[in-house]
Amino acid sequence: MAKEVILTPIAQINYEDIIEYLLNNWGLRVTNNFIDRFEKISELLVENPEIFPFINKAQQIQKCVLTKHNIIYFKNTRVAIKILTVFDTRQNPDKLSSII
Repeated sequence: MAKEVILTPIAQINYEDIIEYLLNNWGLRVTNNFIDRFEKISELLVENPEIFPFINKAQQIQKCVLTKHNIIYFKNTRVAIKILTVFDTRQNPDKLSSII
């Protein structure tokens, strides 16, 4: 049975904010490219989550570079890939510790 990708409420808000920003500032083509990239990475997370580095081994939190401006932080559980946040790398990195 294949795992599913689950976005936490924070990750869902992050994702929607990015989509809205891209659509308003960069247009439909860039937005669709981002969505396609997110879907491909989601598939890769399900197929091979072990290829991504741990940022916190004790809490089992891993990271995956989505774009040069966005990193996915996730947990690989027995039944799902739980995306904790889609973090914009241009933010203050201290904000990340309050999210994950």
